[in-house]
Amino acid sequence: MFNYYEDAFPIKSEMNYYNHHNDNEFKINSLRISLTGECNEDCFYCHNEGISKSSKYKLEIEHIISTIYSLKEFGLKKVKLTGGEPFLYKKIKQLIHAIKQIGDIDIFITTNGTLISKRIDEINPSLIKKISISLDTLNKEKYKLITGKNFHKEILEGLNILFEKNFNIEIDSILLKSINTNKKDLLQIIDFCVSKSFNLQFIELSNAGNLNFYKKYYADPLAVLKKVGFDFNIDKYNDRKIIKYKGINITLCRSVKDTCFSSNGRCTGLRMLPNGQLKDFNY
Repeated sequence: MFNYYEDAFPIKSEMNYYNHHNDNEFKINSLRISLTGECNEDCFYCHNEGISKSSKYKLEIEHIISTIYSLKEFGLKKVKLTGGEPFLYKKIKQLIHAIKQIGDIDIFITTNGTLISKRIDEINPSLIKKISISLDTLNKEKYKLITGKNFHKEILEGLNILFEKNFNIEIDSILLKSINTNKKDLLQIIDFCVSKSFNLQFIELSNAGNLNFYKKYYADPLAVLKKVGFDFNIDKYNDRKIIKYKGINITLCRSVKDTCFSSNGRCTGLRMLPNGQLKDFNY
C-alpha cells in the first residue's frame, strides 16, 4: 500500500518543489487516472503510461476516491480518466458518480472511442466535462495500420452517438510522418470535425519511446499544418496554441521540454497509474 502524501508530493529537487509551490502552498490542479493498463487496440506509438499492456493492475474505486479527497485540499479541480482504455474498466459508471459526489471536480475522459456504443448508457453529458477521442486518421486502412485493429466502423458509430447526445467532444490526432500528414488527410479530418462541431487537437509525436521509431515517424507540426494554411508561430515557452476555424477550435499541442514555464502552470498535476502509484508529469 502506498502512502498518499509521501508518494504524491516527493520533493526530489528544487525544480520539483517549484513545480507545485506557489505562495508557500502546494497546488495540485489536476489528476490523470489510468484506470487500467489494458487496451483493446495496439497503437504502434503507444507507451501506455509506462505500464505493460499485459499488466493486470486495475484501480479500485475506494483508492481513487481516497486520493481525490486527499488532493482536494491542494486545489484539485480536474480529474481525467484514461487507460489503457478506460471503458474496459467495468465500474466506470460507479466511479463517475462517486467522483461527482465529492463536488467541485470536473471529469474528463480520454478514450479510443471503440466501446462507446456498448457503454453509452453508463455516461451522461451532464456529468462529463469533455470526452477526448483518439483518432489519427479517417482512412480505414491507415487506421488499421496505426491501431493494429479494424475498429474504424465502431469509432465512427461511437462518435455519432456522442454527437446525438450532445457530449462535448474533442478529437486528438497524433501527427505521423508519411501516414497522416499529407494535405488530403489533414483536410479530411478537419472537415469532419467542422461538420460535427468537434474541437480538434493535433499532437506532436513524443520521443518517450523507441528513438528509431521516433526518427521514422516524427513530423514537424508547424511545417505540417502550414500545408492547410495554419501558422501557429509557437514559441519555446508555450506548448499549445488555439486557432478558431469555421466554428471549432483547432489546437496544436507540442512537446515542450521545459513544461514548468509553459502552459500557465498545467504541470501542477499528477498521474495515477493502474498500480496505484502517483507520479509527477515531469518524472
